[in-house]
Amino acid sequence: MSLLTAKTLIKPIVATLSVISLMVSVSNAETTLIKGAKIHTMSPQGVLETGDVLIEDGVIKSVADDLSMQADNIIDGKGKVLTPGIFALINQIGLVELGSLDQTADMATENEEQGASFRVDKVFNHNSTLIPVNRSNGVTRTLIAPSLGYYIFAGRGAIMSLDGDYNALIAKDVAIFAAFGERAADMSGGSRASTLHQLNQALDEARIYKNNRSAIELGEFRELHYSIDDLRALQAVIDKKVPLIISANRESDLLTLLDFAKQQNINIAFAGAAEAWRVAKQITEADAAVFVDPMDNLPSSFESLGKRYDNAAILSKAGVKVMFLGQGFLDSHNAYTVRQSAGNAVAYGMDYDKALAAMITMPASYFGGDDAYGKIAEGFKAELVLWSGDPLEVTTLSEQVWIDGKATSMENRSTKLRDRYKALDTDKNTGYRK
Repeated sequence: MSLLTAKTLIKPIVATLSVISLMVSVSNAETTLIKGAKIHTMSPQGVLETGDVLIEDGVIKSVADDLSMQADNIIDGKGKVLTPGIFALINQIGLVELGSLDQTADMATENEEQGASFRVDKVFNHNSTLIPVNRSNGVTRTLIAPSLGYYIFAGRGAIMSLDGDYNALIAKDVAIFAAFGERAADMSGGSRASTLHQLNQALDEARIYKNNRSAIELGEFRELHYSIDDLRALQAVIDKKVPLIISANRESDLLTLLDFAKQQNINIAFAGAAEAWRVAKQITEADAAVFVDPMDNLPSSFESLGKRYDNAAILSKAGVKVMFLGQGFLDSHNAYTVRQSAGNAVAYGMDYDKALAAMITMPASYFGGDDAYGKIAEGFKAELVLWSGDPLEVTTLSEQVWIDGKATSMENRSTKLRDRYKALDTDKNTGYRK
């Protein structure tokens, strides 16, 4: 038999074996069936008062009122509520352990060469104690963001999974963060006018770099104020590939920044936005997004005198893209409390479904993942939470969390401490016995 003939015979055999291997792999894919839960699909299918969800190989295969089939794992959801996982926004999960201890914090830089270009996703700590605490309470992914250091540009944000794996990155460089207002003025010459000048200068120089890249990198161009790394990072903003998310609160500051965004032809979003309710119409017309903490109603500065509890409700009713931040100092260590914030937003007039969407569906849509995440629908990632009751009620607990179809551990530092010290009849607890 010639070598050519042998190769001709081997090829179909190899192809057949590959198909058989694929069929075996598919048939062995683990399946999970959640039955009888109230399902907030966050899709056109709406809310199923009593429904079933089939998960196969990390993906939702079917959502219906009653699925009669076998599965490797069958979960009784009767009397419980099923939602997609919470998407925690603009925090430092995985970047900090103790905020008061610099050695455990990696969220800001003093490097003069890094502002807009500063990235933190490479130093995300997948073993952080903050991850199991938030994951076991319903958070499945997060947008980590650098905190403001000594410059008006904080750096670039990234979306990370809370599955606990080292390779947690879902999407890098999804936004650039900056600041405006009182603190930014202090860092840029003592005036908001100086801050605005620097913002314009940075984007103008980014366009100069875009049109003269080779000469600038060869040192054959005039000296620029911003580093090449920063100008490279800002290309995504001037090309409208990512938003510039600016911390701002005062009504006049928000209007100034809307004019700035229009002039620079960029996509802008506001974080904080205490007085955004006063300019809801203008924000809607500009198609700008707003990240707010619905629990933040006490003015802490002159730029936030107009804070009010129904800020989120007013913005939502005006058609603004509203997404929820965590509660102040809890936004990283206890980012999951955002669902309680959502409950308060509803109490002050926000539609229930829109409040739920503000911490699940809207972030997925805004950051480009609305075709794979944030809904309980066929073909979407199985990032799900089974709640003991209404997820916006403070007494409700998450009973099981799935990420990519895998049931995650519900253990965290708090539960370990609880389990260690709740029993008085073990040798471990002699320290506080009477």
